[in-house]
Amino acid sequence: MTVGTNGALENGTPPPASEQEKVPNGEVAKSGSVAEKQGESTQNANTSPNGNTKESSSADMEALIPPTIPSTMSTTGLEHKLRQLREASTQHSQILTQKLASSQSGQNLLHMGSSLSTLPPDLHNMLQQLHPFVATVEETERDQMKRLETLVKAASKVQRQARRVQQAQNAANLYADLQAAERAILAYRKKTAVEKDQDMQPKMDDLDETASLERAAHITLCLLADLNAANEQVRNMTSASAAPVKQAPMVRAGSTTSTSGGDSKPSAMVPNLRTTHDDDTESAQFLMKLAPRIRRLESATVEALSEAMEYLLHQIQESHQNTDNNSPLNQNPSEDETSDEKKVSAPPMSGNSMKSIANPGSKGFDTELSRLCDVDALLMLGHCMRGLAILGRGDNVESIFARVAIMPLIRSKVSMGRLDEGGSRGECAGLFSLLDEMATAIQQTYGPVLSLAEDMFFVGANDTVDVDLLTAGVWVPIATALMADTAIKMAIFSPGIASILQANYVALDTFLAELASRLLGRSESGTPSSDADTDDDFLQKPVLSEERIEQAQDRIYSHPKTAEFSKRWNLPIYYQLRFGESCTRLNKAVDQTKHEGWIAQVFSGADDRAQELKKKLGFELTLFLELYDILTDLWRPDVILRPLTNRFLRGAVQLVGRSTSFISESMDGKIKFGGDPSEVQPNSEPGNGESVSDQPAFPTRAPYSWGESEDDVAAVAWELMILESAIRHDYVDTVCASMQGDQAMPEEIAELKSLISDVLSEASDQIYPIVDKAWNEVIVRLLTAKCVAPLSAVKGVAVMYRMTNRPPPTQPSSFVGTIFRALKEFTQSFTNRTPQNIGSKWKQQIVVTVSDKYAAAVDELLTTVQRTEVALKNRKARRIAAGGMSDGEKLKLQLYLDFKFFSQTVREVGVDPGTVIGVSRLKDLTAEGEALFQKQQNRI
Repeated sequence: MTVGTNGALENGTPPPASEQEKVPNGEVAKSGSVAEKQGESTQNANTSPNGNTKESSSADMEALIPPTIPSTMSTTGLEHKLRQLREASTQHSQILTQKLASSQSGQNLLHMGSSLSTLPPDLHNMLQQLHPFVATVEETERDQMKRLETLVKAASKVQRQARRVQQAQNAANLYADLQAAERAILAYRKKTAVEKDQDMQPKMDDLDETASLERAAHITLCLLADLNAANEQVRNMTSASAAPVKQAPMVRAGSTTSTSGGDSKPSAMVPNLRTTHDDDTESAQFLMKLAPRIRRLESATVEALSEAMEYLLHQIQESHQNTDNNSPLNQNPSEDETSDEKKVSAPPMSGNSMKSIANPGSKGFDTELSRLCDVDALLMLGHCMRGLAILGRGDNVESIFARVAIMPLIRSKVSMGRLDEGGSRGECAGLFSLLDEMATAIQQTYGPVLSLAEDMFFVGANDTVDVDLLTAGVWVPIATALMADTAIKMAIFSPGIASILQANYVALDTFLAELASRLLGRSESGTPSSDADTDDDFLQKPVLSEERIEQAQDRIYSHPKTAEFSKRWNLPIYYQLRFGESCTRLNKAVDQTKHEGWIAQVFSGADDRAQELKKKLGFELTLFLELYDILTDLWRPDVILRPLTNRFLRGAVQLVGRSTSFISESMDGKIKFGGDPSEVQPNSEPGNGESVSDQPAFPTRAPYSWGESEDDVAAVAWELMILESAIRHDYVDTVCASMQGDQAMPEEIAELKSLISDVLSEASDQIYPIVDKAWNEVIVRLLTAKCVAPLSAVKGVAVMYRMTNRPPPTQPSSFVGTIFRALKEFTQSFTNRTPQNIGSKWKQQIVVTVSDKYAAAVDELLTTVQRTEVALKNRKARRIAAGGMSDGEKLKLQLYLDFKFFSQTVREVGVDPGTVIGVSRLKDLTAEGEALFQKQQNRI
């Protein structure tokens, strides 16, 4: 047995105890320390940099090392074992490298080499050497972090104290502003209280007073905004504290936090001065303690501004009344001008205050008083209105102006007596002058105030203004006053008489349409005097453009009160009244025409109007004059109302439809003209209270249909064509003229004309079918019957030559010339009254029908003659031998002459014979007669 290098037997058995005892104690101790060191090294190697023990790696390593190393292993076995150890070492090196790469310390170690291949071979030793350095660095980092936390805490305290100082300064300024506003309101209250105790009307005689009230309004607005922000802050903090909030622990830099996956990552959260401090409610609580005082200040400011505005409006009103009373036209020497009731008390003024008027009766009284209203009072009113608008009390401004300025004026002028002035009771004859007087008074007294408010509160064309004095301060009170009083409301909106309702509507519509331009336009009374101070040149003098005035007018139209006011008009009833009047006129004219015929004089208008329509349009029958006059009366200025335009257009179409229906039915014979003689009432006996002239002059002619007379049909058709043309052109112009304004653009006029033409085309389209039927059916039927009647004489031609020994004919028969006589006479009578769109089609129909009947008659006659000639052919032979014509030949020659003359008459009536089939057939039937005629001409 041999002993190995480690002192053990090669066969794996331990050495005897005696040999172990032979080892020196120092060597045994040394070997023990070495073993301990190796164990410690193994423990360190199996420990990861973050302190975790690699139990699985140690177990794998122990599995590879056998408990005893055999001494008799071959070289191949040793090499195999060496390869296994190297592979295990490489594997564990890779695992260790990955662990190092996943930690902060390992990354700091790995970055020293350009790649993993440059790392030292023994990572365990290097880790042991860097561990003390890393520990020192971490300790230093912890110390620095503690110092940083101390500095950040101290700086945060400083910042919080600085913030408190700033908040305290802001609170002091806010409190100072609150006290200043309260002092301004208190000073105004003391002044007004003293004046009230002395039975004096509170006066605003200093611009600084109204300016201080406006400043108080600004301060109040800021205080209210801060108070609302404080309430919102406290509300948010309260809701945030009530909700459970999960806070993450503060982790120092360099420390690690364990994740679910086992990875460890250092936190980057480091205390710094940029961290946002938590909001505190100290400032908000201070404001909330002042909330009652702020609310009281708000109400007191609104009350003071409202009172000041009321006084200024009273002052402007009194100044204008005194100016009117002191004018030369209103002076009365007998009146006591020094009485207390008519005395003008001028408020004391100094500094920037309004100039005092020591002597109201002085020469410059009117000028100074006008200047007072135009400059100082307007400036103070501007302060008051702006102050109230700042606080969101624009409706207070409007209501004060309506109550103090407009309502007294309305109550002093509007009454039933003033409404009926110049007319009978209920006619509202004075409405137009009343509205004009009210507009003039408002413009002269408050025109500058309205212009100032419009210029001051205008923000944009599509934005809502804070204060709209024109709409809510002027128009709404007027509309309310007219709709509130029952008697006035009934007299204006429901008079029961169409003419009065139309006049009332036009008066109020005109007043409303011109309200903005009249009240916001510049007037002479609003122009500053020529002796004004030079400082007045720097004052704002609002001059409103036309566009701004139109925008103000649009606001009036869009106000709900305007819609309510418009609904008060009972316009459908007015239309029914007007349409009923038109229907009554038309029905009366139709009834009279039915009884007296088309020659009846049914026009109810003036003679000059009838002559005008006849000369302008060409009407001849009075029924059509009456109809067109009824249609045009719908659009008279004293009849038409713009909101009823569509109804009046439909009414016109209905009137035309009623007329055309009457004409069509009467032309067809459904409605008879004339009257039964039994319907004529006998003359009243003397003493029954009626005279003979009072009886209706019904004709004694039996009922008839005018559609049986082609002249009447053609005349009526011509009148219908004139009516159609007038509706399409002249009537459209009449309607457009009544609808378009004075400032209408050409594009608007063209569009309006196109729309009206489209509506009225429905009426005109009802006319042409009647005209076409009149010419192409009725007239054709009547004239055809008259032209066919002479054809009965065709049979008589045979009688003329049958065994009469008459010489051969040389002239056409006399009846041929009468065939188209009625057509010629009709054509000659209505040459200039035939519609162009009718043309000559109706003639063609008549000629074709007559020619066909004529050809049929000739054909029948020739057939009869042919049968007769067969029976008498022996006699014919004797006649031919004697050198003469037979009766049949004479007949055929006569028929040819008649045909020739007939063709000539067809050409004379304006129809080409070549286009008529009946004429061509006649030519074929008379071909033998033509040959006889040529033979006879050759003999001659």
